[in-house]
Amino acid sequence: MPQQILGTMVQKTDDAVGIFRNDQEKKHWYVAVVNNRSEKACQDRLRKRLKNETDSEKAYEVYVPIQQEMSIRHDGKRKKVDRIVFPALVFIRCTDSVRRKEIVCLPYIKRFMVNIAGSSRNTCRPVAIIPDHQMYSLMRMVNDAEEHVTIESCPLHLGDRVRVNGGKLVGLEGNICREIDGSTSLVVKIDILGCAKVTIARELLEPIAEKNSVNI
Repeated sequence: MPQQILGTMVQKTDDAVGIFRNDQEKKHWYVAVVNNRSEKACQDRLRKRLKNETDSEKAYEVYVPIQQEMSIRHDGKRKKVDRIVFPALVFIRCTDSVRRKEIVCLPYIKRFMVNIAGSSRNTCRPVAIIPDHQMYSLMRMVNDAEEHVTIESCPLHLGDRVRVNGGKLVGLEGNICREIDGSTSLVVKIDILGCAKVTIARELLEPIAEKNSVNI
């Protein structure tokens, strides 16, 4: 049976599932489903396949959102550990041709997410794609934020469009979200998966005009 994940269905992927457009050689961000706790290993194995290629020759990019957090061991000592932001998911940017011919057949790739809201053809749904600007905003948030990035299913009660005007996330755009406890969060929408959210000081946010911003 297909498996439901935050409004998106994942199913076994074969040549019958793909992008029904005339841009199959354009690179897109796809979401691969892997075994839980195998995310970093899958990323390493995918990157190892490209180790002898230059950046311009590489057929794909791989990204696993990871943040470090402090953990207290049984002996009371504290140590940094990696926290996977999206368990059991690996983000891969490639062409649909590479996805079908090289990646989907790898034994550690279980399947790709499909967009259940997309138009179906021959009973198949199109493979889910995350826009580049959303992925790069997610990367920026995960890599630079000092607070934990959490993932929420949409919709959230979002406020105005804002831009970070200071700190490590300066320049990042999103929507403001006022929490019940009075704190403020910056929210970036990630198609298919929901919203990435991080706590941020209100004074670091400035409103921006919609006409000058990129929709999230």
